[in-house]
Amino acid sequence: MTDFEIIIIGGGATGLGCAVEAASRGYKTLLLEAADYGKGTSSKSTKLVHGGIRYLANFDFALVKEGLEERYYFLKNAPHLASQQSYLIPLQGFVEKIKYWLGIKIYDQLAGGKKLASSRFLSKAQTLHEAKDLNAAKIDGGAIYYDGQFDDSRMLVSLLKTFEQLGGTALNYHKVEEFICDDGKINGVNVKNQLTGEKLNFTAKFVINATGTLSDKLLDLAEPQLKHNTVAAAQGTHLVFDKEIFDSEHAILVPQTSDGRVLFILPWHDKIVVGTTDVKVAEASLEPKAQTEEIDFILATLNQYSAKTVTKSDIKAVFCGQRPLVRPQNQTNTAKISRKHELMLSNNGLVTIVGGKWTIYRRMGQDTLDFIEKQFALSVTKSVSNDLKLFGYTQDKLSYPLSAYGAQSSQVKQIQEELNNFTLIHPDLPYLQAEVIYQVRYEQVKTIEDVLARRTRALFLNSQAAIEAAPIVAKLMAQELAYDEQWQEVQIIEFKRVAANFCLS
Repeated sequence: MTDFEIIIIGGGATGLGCAVEAASRGYKTLLLEAADYGKGTSSKSTKLVHGGIRYLANFDFALVKEGLEERYYFLKNAPHLASQQSYLIPLQGFVEKIKYWLGIKIYDQLAGGKKLASSRFLSKAQTLHEAKDLNAAKIDGGAIYYDGQFDDSRMLVSLLKTFEQLGGTALNYHKVEEFICDDGKINGVNVKNQLTGEKLNFTAKFVINATGTLSDKLLDLAEPQLKHNTVAAAQGTHLVFDKEIFDSEHAILVPQTSDGRVLFILPWHDKIVVGTTDVKVAEASLEPKAQTEEIDFILATLNQYSAKTVTKSDIKAVFCGQRPLVRPQNQTNTAKISRKHELMLSNNGLVTIVGGKWTIYRRMGQDTLDFIEKQFALSVTKSVSNDLKLFGYTQDKLSYPLSAYGAQSSQVKQIQEELNNFTLIHPDLPYLQAEVIYQVRYEQVKTIEDVLARRTRALFLNSQAAIEAAPIVAKLMAQELAYDEQWQEVQIIEFKRVAANFCLS
C-alpha cells in the first residue's frame, strides 16, 4: 500500500489539469487512468482554445470572460502546441451583420489586456478573397476574429510530463475497482492493472473524481446506495478531409445551422476538420460512434457554404466525442446547457468536478484545489499554474509533426540517427518510425492505439492509412519492448476494432 496526499481518478483534461495544479502546489499526488490518457473525450475535441463566442447569445458573459482569460494562459504556457488562429464568419443580411458586429466587439472587450489580434469586418469581395471556396450566394460580407487552436492529445502528454517533472505519479490502464473507507470516509482505492491483472492499493487524504462523462459511474461506486445523475452527455461528431476541399488559411465559423448552432471548418495538421454536432446520448461511452444523421448534417451544412461539392467519398476520418455537461434541472436541449464547471463534495469525502471545457482545464484544476483547501480547512497554498511553462515549451517555430514534441524534438532526431531510420510509418501520414520509439520510451505508450490515435494523430487524420500502418507500429513496439508476434497480432486486431468507429461504415 502506497500513501499519497491526493489521488486523482481520470486522465483527461480535467484530471491532468488537477494533477499539475496539485503537484505544483507541493502535494504528493497520484493520477489513475483506467484506459489511456485522453481515451475518452479529451482527444476528440474540436481543437479550439476559445472564450466561446457563441455563448454570448445566452448572455453568459462571465463564462466567456473566464474562457478568454484562460485562453491567454493556455497559449502563453504551451506555444509549441497552441497558437493564435484567425476565424472568418461569412455573413448575410443586415441583422446578422449587426449581431456579429456587436458580438465580436463585446468579445474583444471581454478579453481586455489579454486580447489577441483585433477583429475586423470585410466586404463581400474581401470575404471571397480571404476564403475563395466560400459559396458567394450565401454571403454579402464577413468578419474575422481571433481565437486559439491546439492539439488536444499532445497537450495531455505535455501535462503528463509536466506533472511527472513536478514529482507526481501517473498510471494509465489502472482502473479503480473499489474505494477504501475508514469510518465512512474515503481514504484510498483498490486498483487493477487492465493489461496485467495486477492488483494494487493506494491511500490518500483526498480523492478527486475527474472522470468526465463517466463521473456518475464512479459516484455510484463510491455511494452505491444512491443513484447519481449529475452529468448530461452530449455527442459531438467531426469529419476530416484533405485540405484541398476548402482552401483558406482562416478557420470558418458557419454562423447559423439548421439546428440553430454554429459549425466550424478548421485547418488542422494539413487537413480540414468540420464539426461539430450536439446530440443528447442516453449513456456515456469511451468509444462513441457517429450517427449517420450527424454525418449527413455536417456534409449538408458544409455544402451550403462551400463553392465545391463535397461528398462522403472525400471523408478521410470521422471522430466523435462526448461532452461532460453539468445536468441542469429544466433543460433537455444539450446545445443550450452551460459549459460551466461545478464541484461537489460527497458525504464520504469524495470530491467530484464535472462540466467545463478544454480551454479552462487550468482554472478547473485551480478551483478544485482551492475547493479542497477550503472544505477541509487546510493551509492555503498559492496557485502558480498560470505562469507554469509546460513540458516541451519552446518559442521556436517547428514544422509538424516535430512541433508536437517542442523542445524534445531533438530527441526524436537523435533516435532517427541512432537507428538510422528516417522512414515514415505510412506514405500518407507525416509521422516518422522514430517517433514511435520515442513515444514508447518516454510517453507511457502501452498499445498501438495509444500511438496511432493519441501520441500521433494518424487515426484522426486518415483512418484507412492508420489501419494500414498498424503492422509496422506493432513491429516497432514489439522490437523495443521485446514482445512476441502473438502480441502484435492481438494488437492489430484490437486496433482495427477501435478504428472502425473512425471510418464510414
